[in-house]
Amino acid sequence: MIEVLAADRVFLDYGPMQVHLKADRLGKGMTTELQEAAAYGIEMLKELAEVLPLAKDKRTLAYPNPDNLPLPLRLMIEAVLVTKDQTLTPMAAVAGTFSDLLADWLVAQGATKVLINNGGDIAVRLLENQKTKIGLTPSIEAPSFTHILQLEAANKVGGITTSGFGGRSFTQGIASAVTVLARTSRVADACATLIGNYCYAEDPGIIRVSAETLDPNTDILGLPVTVSIGELRPETPSLAMSSGLLKAKELYHEGIIQGAVIFIGSQVAMLPEGLCQAI
Repeated sequence: MIEVLAADRVFLDYGPMQVHLKADRLGKGMTTELQEAAAYGIEMLKELAEVLPLAKDKRTLAYPNPDNLPLPLRLMIEAVLVTKDQTLTPMAAVAGTFSDLLADWLVAQGATKVLINNGGDIAVRLLENQKTKIGLTPSIEAPSFTHILQLEAANKVGGITTSGFGGRSFTQGIASAVTVLARTSRVADACATLIGNYCYAEDPGIIRVSAETLDPNTDILGLPVTVSIGELRPETPSLAMSSGLLKAKELYHEGIIQGAVIFIGSQVAMLPEGLCQAI
């Protein structure tokens, strides 16, 4: 389903995609182009569906002839390879990849400001000195956002994605939200997943099971994922935060990400300091 919400906004609801598309050309709506972008997204999803087993297999990261693969899968592979992690599969970047595909398609049609929100995996394209604000929430249950991120074209941020416990995908950690900024949404997506996995410390209050116990079709067979967070030792949130922040700093100093915000319980850490403002 493709629903026009306004001259500059369209909602796409198709299969696993629930995407809000927003774009304009120097303040003028692009209704037709937005509808066409949504249709393009559907076609790209169909192409990916034809090679889904490859997308869910980490061995595909070493695929000998990636040029023969559909565009979405090629971009997913590239994004995950950037992280240098051995546990992620191409699916770690799927949502961000589709956000990027739609955003870049709209820019090619002349859009100067684009925001594609694919369930929290956001692609941002700001041209001609455009600016925008993004609200960050500390968890999926939060009634509203608690922090504001201000962006402008000069920042060259192309993706803002969030991962964490209670979200659409499995996590190995206990962070309620890990928001990552990067030059593309697909890289931010993979890195948010990775940092979220690192936000962990051993504690009897954390229950983890093998991913296939929850989903026999998961792409992360054999890996433990968090299913419950009970009463924790006083030091556990801080230890988990330190672990996640250490991975974020590694990615940041390597130039892979442009920033991160981690929420664990009542704790919040951001990299670099002052990245966003509390409301």
